[in-house]
Amino acid sequence: MRMLPQKPSRTWIRADLVEGIKTLNQELKTDQIFRNEMKHCLLCGHTIADRKVTLYRELIEALYEVYKWCGKNKRHEFSTKDIRHLLSRNNYARFGDLIRFGGIVYKPKNAAGESHKAQYGINMTRAKEFFAGEREIPVQITLNQITNEIVDAHYVKINDFPKLNELLTKEGLYDYEAHIPSTLF
Repeated sequence: MRMLPQKPSRTWIRADLVEGIKTLNQELKTDQIFRNEMKHCLLCGHTIADRKVTLYRELIEALYEVYKWCGKNKRHEFSTKDIRHLLSRNNYARFGDLIRFGGIVYKPKNAAGESHKAQYGINMTRAKEFFAGEREIPVQITLNQITNEIVDAHYVKINDFPKLNELLTKEGLYDYEAHIPSTLF
């Protein structure tokens, strides 16, 4: 009696498919060329090509105004509504992008390690170093959209922003430490 070839079980097909998807996902996470050639996920159609995010002069100028505001108000953590008057509409929408650029802006976390929407902080020392021309920050980063990691960055100093550098030279660098009154004992 002749045996008919057996059809693979559904469990075997699912396991093979799941393994194939895991392998594809790992390849997309790690292989930049493959990810950028593919551009869209085969399963859901989501864009997976790397994305470039670029700082622009007006956002750096707004960051400087926020830095001065923090120094004058003796705070380094704030909500966006506290600084709304310092930001244009576009800067308000893009302020959160600054988190990825050089560690000057960060999201504060509570005791449970959670951050809250529209809450930010400025590392005043790093900001002062950047505006003094002593620290480089990335002006353009490339993000892996699957892992949200930075895969490439182009670094600059404040001197690479001539108009902002001219303003700082004319007005002088704001020093938040100079505005903190010393206490006498």
